[in-house]
Amino acid sequence: MDLVRICHIVCMSSLQHANRVIGLLCVLSVCTICWIYYNVSADDLVQFSNRRVYITNTQRWNELLNGSREAVWPKTVNETDDRIQSQIRFMEYYASLPANRTMKLIHLVGRFNFESAREGQHKFVVGDRCPIQECSVTFNDALSHVADVLLISEMSYFNWLHYLPKPPHQLWIAQHWESANHDRIQTWLVRRYINWTVSYRRDSTIAISYGKYAHTRNASSSEQDIDYSIGKTKQVAWLVSNCYAQNSRLEYAHELAKYIDVDIYGACGSLKCNRTGADSCHNRLVRDYHFFLAFENSNCKDYITEKLYDAALQYVL
Repeated sequence: MDLVRICHIVCMSSLQHANRVIGLLCVLSVCTICWIYYNVSADDLVQFSNRRVYITNTQRWNELLNGSREAVWPKTVNETDDRIQSQIRFMEYYASLPANRTMKLIHLVGRFNFESAREGQHKFVVGDRCPIQECSVTFNDALSHVADVLLISEMSYFNWLHYLPKPPHQLWIAQHWESANHDRIQTWLVRRYINWTVSYRRDSTIAISYGKYAHTRNASSSEQDIDYSIGKTKQVAWLVSNCYAQNSRLEYAHELAKYIDVDIYGACGSLKCNRTGADSCHNRLVRDYHFFLAFENSNCKDYITEKLYDAALQYVL
């Protein structure tokens, strides 16, 4: 029997059993996931309800919590609560008190929203000059099991396995910048391991935001009223590149166009404009249009992004 015939027989035999092999591998994968998920005991996963275990001076920490807990970590969150300011003031006050704080190692999991991050203390000491600077950042997976915190922006089944079993001392923090429709964390995998959340939602453990309104000065009655409509000849404009948002914003704009003129610029419309120059998108919209549309790509609780702060509001003047 020659070599070619042997190879032919082996290949045909492999093809005949391929479906069985693939099926067996799928069953083994599912069994592995279930075993890991249900057999890592709660004793191995020490869950922390607050940061008390990380503060060396518990008396001072308790004094702070007695007057600030509801402002920083409220049981319920009202629509008018500004938790970001409360949390900043809380940390600034705590940082001003003498404390024997030890260095904490933060391991960043995933590159999304961490593109500009640098390893070490640069972000805390030089970059943002945080009130509490005893923190260091790393991307090194070899240090993941000795890190105090996993700050997670992306996690799938394949890298989730790398971080198990979860060390008893370690906090897992899920960071969400995108809406739930575009989240990069497989929540069904990690939900029993997550201690804190950091997101745009006001009921997150740590509340973050793309922007906010701030009072800058009092209005003066002597200031002259300005008519911003002078010279504008067109009605409504919209700049958009993602034509497949799940909240039907494109369909809404088309429906609106039945009743008022709506000029759509970008990939989803017929009009184009330049990024820079005298005839840039910004200059054209400010000069010609009474109104500018700004839609998020998802309708989620508290999800307000640069679509409002960096896009819509810059065309007011």
